[in-house]
Amino acid sequence: MKTIIQQVVLELVKKITEKAYSGGINDIDALASDVLQDCKSAAVSVIEAICADMNVQIRKDKTRRKELGLTLKDKDRPRELLTEIGKLQLSRDYYHDKQNDRYISPLDHVIGIRPYERVGGMLCAKMVSLATEVSYAKSTAICSDGLVSRQTVKNQIQKIRTLEKAPQRDEKKGVAELHIYADEDHVHMQKPNKKKGKSSNIIPLVTVTEGMYRECSGRNRTIGTMHFVDEKFDTKNLWKSVEGYLGQAYDLSKVEKIFVHGDGGRWIKNGLENLRQTIHVMDGYHLEKRLRGISNKFPGRNISSRLTRAIEKEDKRGFEEVLDGLYAVAESEKEVKSIKELGIYVMGSWDEIVGRKTLDIPSSCTEAQVSHVLSERFSRDPLGWSKEGLGKLSKLRVYVKNGGKITAEDFKQKSQHTYCEYADKVIEEAMSGAIDWTVFDGEPFVFDGNSGTQRLIHGIGMTKNTFWN
Repeated sequence: MKTIIQQVVLELVKKITEKAYSGGINDIDALASDVLQDCKSAAVSVIEAICADMNVQIRKDKTRRKELGLTLKDKDRPRELLTEIGKLQLSRDYYHDKQNDRYISPLDHVIGIRPYERVGGMLCAKMVSLATEVSYAKSTAICSDGLVSRQTVKNQIQKIRTLEKAPQRDEKKGVAELHIYADEDHVHMQKPNKKKGKSSNIIPLVTVTEGMYRECSGRNRTIGTMHFVDEKFDTKNLWKSVEGYLGQAYDLSKVEKIFVHGDGGRWIKNGLENLRQTIHVMDGYHLEKRLRGISNKFPGRNISSRLTRAIEKEDKRGFEEVLDGLYAVAESEKEVKSIKELGIYVMGSWDEIVGRKTLDIPSSCTEAQVSHVLSERFSRDPLGWSKEGLGKLSKLRVYVKNGGKITAEDFKQKSQHTYCEYADKVIEEAMSGAIDWTVFDGEPFVFDGNSGTQRLIHGIGMTKNTFWN
């Protein structure tokens, strides 16, 4: 193995220097790209050689294999593993485990390959992480040059365990106010057997913040943002997760008010009902949209301003009088229906709407949160989702948006402890005096000081700073 690794390294150095001094240095960006591929190819060869050596070492270790009840059945079974540096061609011996009556490859346990794994964990983590932002096809094209199918990316999303971002601080924060924004995204679903009609699903989203600050003119940014969705779209479990986070991240005894901003939906009104500090307020976007809508149907009557004044004065009777006046002049069933819908909406959420207009609270951003966190990936383009895929990927996207990082460990199942100690021993023995680095000391690269390149470099050095100042 030593000879193979030394040969690979020396060959790599030779390739790089030959490319550089044969004109490649004139386009250093292209040279760097070529060298990167050479380095990846060399790394693949080195790793394959190390794995082959470990496999032989296990084969020769008959005494310890006998203690574990491993009987050699087949030599050098091929296995491929696609990694970030390329495809590894591995040869492993196959053994019969008498104690557990099954067939295994000890080398797989030594190098940490999962059963039936064909794509490395780090590469899977990158593809899944990128799939929260772009399509499966783009994810595999960027991460694996298209060597992995879109279905594989989807399968890895299904396999990964549920991830939840924990609070970053050990001690709980003491803040006076919290602002929570709740809304939902409407996503197109796949239709079995291409059935006609529309099929959609709602993804409820809850965003916990500590308020807002003005980043620049016309742009605000939330503070301490944490997003929540439920993989099964269950709003009760969603609010339980939010309550759990609030109790873990904040000292609730110091929190005086928790404002929940929403559009008046029933699932939003039921949120955080166990916390005494909870105050529900109407989302400004949805309220203004309703007021503008009715005002546009009855132009020239200053309807929006009159209704707003009634809300600000908490004058429910005055609001009803404005609506009664609209009933009197309505000319079509469509206009009557619009008036009724506005009345039901406002009277059904009167306290929340008054709170929006009278309380000293920051502007609402429920629609912006939904657009940024969910719509950008799930509903803005003409896509069709399965329920399971939508649940898993929306959960992963929120995890990444919250600052979480998907790693190879998130794909691994529980290890086979039977062979852990054996695997560690194999690696320890393989590393002990594995490489004699002195081989490189005997062959230093000699530069030709009289070459044209060296004379040019020497000449530039003699000019000191004359040209560069």
